[in-house]
Amino acid sequence: MIQQAHADELLEEWRLCAVAKPKNNAVDFQIEKARCEEWAIQLMTIRVWGTDVELAEACYQFEYRFKSFKEKLVIEVLTNGAV
Repeated sequence: MIQQAHADELLEEWRLCAVAKPKNNAVDFQIEKARCEEWAIQLMTIRVWGTDVELAEACYQFEYRFKSFKEKLVIEVLTNGAV
């Protein structure tokens, strides 16, 4: 149950970040976003159909990639204003 709550938090945060549209460096941002989206979809699927062990691994894999995306998003906001 703990893993499902963690997955829900990650996916909710993803939904908030996925709608961002950067002012500069849009191509790199979209590439990074597409990579994360693939892992988010996998996490959503495993959340419904996978075991707790599979869900824990999916959370770890997505969170690792999502962290990089969020860092780029924060840098974009700090550098160029709201996205």
